[in-house]
Amino acid sequence: MVRAMRTLGLLLIISFVVGCTAKYQVQNLAGANTARLDKDKGIYITIPSDGAYESRTYSGSGNIVAQAVAAAFSKHATRVLISEKRHSNEEAIAAAKNLSAGYVVVPTIAQWEQRATEWSGRPSRMSIRITILDVVTGDQVSSTSVEGRSRIVSLTSTTPESLLRSPLADYVRGLY
Repeated sequence: MVRAMRTLGLLLIISFVVGCTAKYQVQNLAGANTARLDKDKGIYITIPSDGAYESRTYSGSGNIVAQAVAAAFSKHATRVLISEKRHSNEEAIAAAKNLSAGYVVVPTIAQWEQRATEWSGRPSRMSIRITILDVVTGDQVSSTSVEGRSRIVSLTSTTPESLLRSPLADYVRGLY
């Protein structure tokens, strides 16, 4: 009986610890090794459409993602610019050329779920796709998916934005 209680206690502790950690995944979608970026070339970041889940749109999430991407790139690139409006890839490349940027970074929000995890037990989630285009050739340099899920057991709410910072910083660091 004592052994069974210890085993049950150990299993509860393990499940609590596993539920207390956020999960991240960065996946290369290009199928090849990620190219190295030139830190002397400027970065032009487009603003994605706001994220949505079911019928709810998270107003301002597109700007949040663009700012987070800019913050990650600004630690490595000499110049980082954020678009003032949403663009097609062709418009973004033309704007980047006018600003003498070397790369266009196109983030797209695939999933953006803000949950009240502290009382619901449902984790917040985010998933974005980041495509990097060479301004001169228009070729795709990198395409990556960055995903995050908050811990299941939490005393506070975790935002999709906070899930974005760590894996995004790791991904961008790997580009330079």
